[in-house]
Amino acid sequence: MKILVCACAALILSAGAASAEGKMMKEQDLIDLESAWSKAMMQKDVAAVSAIVADDWMGQNDTGKAEEKAMFLNELRSGKMSFASMTNHDVHVRMEHGLGIVQGMDDERSSFKGKDTSGTYTWMDVFAMRDGRWQAIASQVTKVK
Repeated sequence: MKILVCACAALILSAGAASAEGKMMKEQDLIDLESAWSKAMMQKDVAAVSAIVADDWMGQNDTGKAEEKAMFLNELRSGKMSFASMTNHDVHVRMEHGLGIVQGMDDERSSFKGKDTSGTYTWMDVFAMRDGRWQAIASQVTKVK
């Protein structure tokens, strides 16, 4: 009987540890995806950004203007939006109801329509698991003054 109780306890503890490890892996997946997104933006890799951003994605830029995926990609493709460097930091992930909510900051050298927009930004991205991969469905960015 003691052996059975010990075996059950070990099974329960290992399941809890595996669950915590799985959650950490999912959180790290989203942190890695944010890094890949930043890298793709600097490289003007429209295909990579398009794969990260869902077709129904909505973003709100630092002027408060909402934009859809097509507009966002066109700004990147055309060079209106340009990034020389982007370093993410203070990135935090929460998993809630099948969504990944990522908040963080970045320091960037950037421009929009030829105007210098470099600085520190704080942002939040909401990801949903679709077709077995995470995709951004909503984003918001604010420049830190």
